[in-house]
Amino acid sequence: MDPQATWHALLSAWTEGDWQEVFDLAEALLDWLAKGGFPPEANAGRRMGADWNRAVAIAACEFSLGRAGEVLSDPQGIPRSVPFSLTCASCNNEGPSSLETAVAAGWKGVIYTPAGLSESFLGHCPDCQKREPDSGSAE
Repeated sequence: MDPQATWHALLSAWTEGDWQEVFDLAEALLDWLAKGGFPPEANAGRRMGADWNRAVAIAACEFSLGRAGEVLSDPQGIPRSVPFSLTCASCNNEGPSSLETAVAAGWKGVIYTPAGLSESFLGHCPDCQKREPDSGSAE
């Protein structure tokens, strides 16, 4: 195993929202580290040492496993432990403070976006759906 390549792939999978890949890569890297394998360089450009890198990699992998497991086990792909903060992907308007309220108000296509700047979820508000009928078709 190349732990550095696995680390970079894990980070990419996270930002792309490929939750099965996040789960698989985190599990593989944790297994590698548990068997005494050397850790990836977790902080690019900084020499932090193996102890630091191992601790960061383990913490990030355990967190990633838990979050990916939550997303994968929910029929809507919504991790319930994440504070709900919704923004419209089209007009940037803020949405309701819960998934249930958003769905009842007519929001469509709500997805978890962990790499968002201020929001944790993106969707399509009812107003934008009226202007762009196909924007909310993905559920």
